[in-house]
Amino acid sequence: MYTKPISEKPLSDRMNPVMAAPQAAHAIPDLEGLLNVPAVEHEPVPGAPAPAHAHAHDFLSFHRLTVNPFSDAVNPVFFYRTDAHDVAFIRMMMVIEHDISLGLITGFSGTGKTLVSQMLLRNLDPARYEPILVLVCPNMGKTALLREILNELGIAIPRPPVATQDMLKLLSDAIINLHNNGRKLVILIDECHFLSAESLHLIRTISNIEIPERKLSTCILFGEQRFLKRLENPSYESLRNRMYLRSELKPLEAVDTDQYIKFRLLVAGREDMLFDASAVAAVQKLAGGVCRRINRLCMLALIQAFSENKPVIDEAIIAECARDF
Repeated sequence: MYTKPISEKPLSDRMNPVMAAPQAAHAIPDLEGLLNVPAVEHEPVPGAPAPAHAHAHDFLSFHRLTVNPFSDAVNPVFFYRTDAHDVAFIRMMMVIEHDISLGLITGFSGTGKTLVSQMLLRNLDPARYEPILVLVCPNMGKTALLREILNELGIAIPRPPVATQDMLKLLSDAIINLHNNGRKLVILIDECHFLSAESLHLIRTISNIEIPERKLSTCILFGEQRFLKRLENPSYESLRNRMYLRSELKPLEAVDTDQYIKFRLLVAGREDMLFDASAVAAVQKLAGGVCRRINRLCMLALIQAFSENKPVIDEAIIAECARDF
């Protein structure tokens, strides 16, 4: 169940989550044709991504930012901890550490499922686990899913035609070999709502690879809310019964949206107010608390405020951006 974060928790606590070690910055689109204000040097915030070349990103310098805080890239440095994300992360770590075969995280598109998967990848001890991430495309069949898993494990697949059963044997051998070397396979499957019925039954089959003492692999599924409705079908009862722990990510409430925006700005080097209260309220109304939508709207607002030479973003700026939202 989602509960909003305790408002008294200092913003600095969210700056240093256990799960958010810094990593290299992602590239930002070239806006040179639009932006031409001279760049200004700023002191980077510890743990923040390295700044991009200022001459190509002058709207960032205008707002005294070292990097784009609202990029669409999945950067764990900008991971904002809500209670729901904490619970999801902790529960899935428990699924993995206690040898449960299946776990599930659901949420609307843009609520942070992929970011949680990245946090899991960054925090699994490579001496104990072999984590892989599989990105699912619509109606991915069991053969394609098996190929993706084997490819991620670096296992050579014989030239086609290769029977599904033969590929499953390759995977089973790899899982047992990992176990014999004191490690366990952890499969993170993003966009699981796109999986075909036969692929879901394959996941159940993989979960049956075990020894008397424990399951030899764990699979964490990440999908949209509609996946829960699909699981209600009686044909998936066996799969559903293996999911001991689940978590749901919901859109942010208004107070969380305010803290989310401030946190991202702080990581990007901006300590004083940039979005006033009226702007934050307008963002919440338009974006509905969905992180990806918040990012997009705030990014548009940064550029719009720059083009109007306004140092503070207000409701009027957000209203202007709503036309392109």
